[in-house]
Amino acid sequence: MNAAADCTPASERDDVLVRAIAGIDTTLLDCIQVNAAVLADTEHGPDTHLEIGSVVDFAPRHSTHSALPTVERQPSEQIAQLGAPLGLDLRIGEPVDRGQSLLDLIPPHRGALYVIGDAYRMPWLPYHGHQHMAHSVLLRASADGARIEAVDAYDNETPYGRAEPVVCTYTRQQAAALFDGSPTTPVLTHRGESRPQPLEHVLTRNARAATPMLETEAPEHYAIAFRDHPDQTAAFTALLLETWLLSRSRRLHAKWLARRLPGSAHAAAVAQQAGAWEDLTGQCYLAARRVQRGRPAPPQLHTTLAQLLRTDLEIAADAAPSAPGDDLTDSAEVRHTVQAVIADVMAIDLNLVAATDDLSQLEGFASFQMVETVERLEETYAVEFPASELQPATLRSIDGLTGLVQRAARKQAVSAA
Repeated sequence: MNAAADCTPASERDDVLVRAIAGIDTTLLDCIQVNAAVLADTEHGPDTHLEIGSVVDFAPRHSTHSALPTVERQPSEQIAQLGAPLGLDLRIGEPVDRGQSLLDLIPPHRGALYVIGDAYRMPWLPYHGHQHMAHSVLLRASADGARIEAVDAYDNETPYGRAEPVVCTYTRQQAAALFDGSPTTPVLTHRGESRPQPLEHVLTRNARAATPMLETEAPEHYAIAFRDHPDQTAAFTALLLETWLLSRSRRLHAKWLARRLPGSAHAAAVAQQAGAWEDLTGQCYLAARRVQRGRPAPPQLHTTLAQLLRTDLEIAADAAPSAPGDDLTDSAEVRHTVQAVIADVMAIDLNLVAATDDLSQLEGFASFQMVETVERLEETYAVEFPASELQPATLRSIDGLTGLVQRAARKQAVSAA
């Protein structure tokens, strides 16, 4: 980590933002998403940020810097898409090139200002002094405004060293100097409504986006563009970023799905696919280093890339409910999901839960676990259980909870029809 006025790992601090960071797998988020995720979890509670992972897509476009395609999105596009799933009202302000004017926008009472600036100017990052790129950070005042803290949850291994979640403290003058002469975009942030979309709606949306792509050769054309580019050093450098972005998005989607549809065959397939993407990213890193040294890259990488993209599309297309509520009212599937949720809530082996119908026989299953289970099931199926049905006998039984989910899901399907 590059030197700064006073930087400490976020893990060594204890405040509301840092506690939110501790609950996030920051390796799953890019440098624009990660600090917005911190604000969302601060406002709405742990795991709110996982809703970013509900969408799995493949929509490459041509880069403005080269002829190669890219799945990377401009910060303004990302911010426009982040607000609703995070339960935040995000409004992009005019770029500010005077540091003091930027600091004046920091909300009082230890509120944080979310900004997009240049990583080249941020001393806590390995990119400092090496590479210009858009990067987010949270700025907040301390010591009655005399000092400014930069809170950054970004977590990544870069060519210049490792970036880890950190809190850096500057005098106001030092902080202003970091942003002087470098246009920095403030994003005004307000608490919005956190309302996860019904699972079947998300799966249907992803399937509708994937199905037309399967009828094209978009995955193959994307891979071929990198394979046949005349400058292979540039191609593999770009491909490393592409697979890094794709891998992170697939791993985040897998974690979101594991929470929304735990124990399902679909969640298992997505998790396996995410692991394959992580493997490919590692292979691309090795290939990029070899090409930089004038050595040949492994020949199968581009074929593997196209295959993974096509498999992504196939998995998404196959997951669409065949009719409203069909997947959600299947008794065996719901029962398995109920068991998986209870196992996760209690942090015990799934087999222990599957071995009994009476949850009171499980050591540690009490009122808190009962409430958490109900809330998780309502979130998973995007339903609200009738208060009249929340009877102790029902909530202590696998059969009772399974029936509760089925009735609520059927009722919602009929209402939506």
